[in-house]
Amino acid sequence: MKNLELLNKLQHMNDEQLQQFAQKNEVALTLEEIKKLRKIMRHANISWAITGIPNEVLQKLHKLLGEKRYKKLMRLVGI
Repeated sequence: MKNLELLNKLQHMNDEQLQQFAQKNEVALTLEEIKKLRKIMRHANISWAITGIPNEVLQKLHKLLGEKRYKKLMRLVGI
């Protein structure tokens, strides 16, 4: 449940707050990347806690962030 709470908190941050949070956790994101992340994640829902994040979403995240930042982000949110 902790991961869901974190994801919910992240979704309610504005772009600048999210950028600062990511930077503090060593995941550098541009504001443009944050906007793209929001588009990718806009369909996130509670069922993902049971079924996992769909592979197509993970692939889009990986493509956007690259290997290193993708791994850091996944560790940050506990995936």
